[in-house]
Amino acid sequence: MSVLNSMPYHHAVSRVSRWCSWYTREVDDQVAGGRRDELASDLYEHAVWADEVGTTPRAAARAILSRALRGAPADLSWRRAQRRRLALAEPVAYRARRLEGVAASLVLLVASAQLAWGVFVLSRIAISTVAGDIRPGSATAITVALFTVISGAGVVLLARPRTRFWGSLGMAISSFGLVHFGLYQLYSLSATVGALTYSMPAWDLASTGVIAGLTLFFAAAAIWWWPARRSVPSGDSVGRVTLGKQES
Repeated sequence: MSVLNSMPYHHAVSRVSRWCSWYTREVDDQVAGGRRDELASDLYEHAVWADEVGTTPRAAARAILSRALRGAPADLSWRRAQRRRLALAEPVAYRARRLEGVAASLVLLVASAQLAWGVFVLSRIAISTVAGDIRPGSATAITVALFTVISGAGVVLLARPRTRFWGSLGMAISSFGLVHFGLYQLYSLSATVGALTYSMPAWDLASTGVIAGLTLFFAAAAIWWWPARRSVPSGDSVGRVTLGKQES
């Protein structure tokens, strides 16, 4: 089978392309496009050469991944150089991209923590169900599972610039369900939560504050990423580059 038509080759190309999509973020679109064209040509020539010398598809794929790994330091150096040029040429746009990146990281961190809370509550429910402490399929357990799924989808959507609005909206919707019903379920499963409920006079106020804070936080993020006000390039359009090749 030709290397160009083999699955190992295409898998290797896909992995290298994902790496390139990551490190060419926040780089000028034309520059990134040029690097993408270089990579397409480079990978094609590698496959043609592999066919000519009789290299197996798996060996060719390993060689491509090895070159990508060895060229990673040069790729990152190229990224730093391009971002410095962008900062000097377009300082306002550069600061906007930096702010976008910081906001995305913060929202994704909080969303991951909320998802982890939902997974934790579900794990306690599963353990208690196996032990026979609660009946399986309770309405509260199903509700927690539903909001955990919504949170999981929200985290996935937040990972992509084009869908961050919908991810933030999903996290805002699931905030109430995960905190309220999660604490309600743990009240009967966890001695710690039960003790805190009785020992803290402001427990209800604190839980309500957490719910309100998370909801407002993700609602603000959804407004920030409202589709109509997107003016900063997301970086999704940038693509692949020559393995380890660095421009001067």
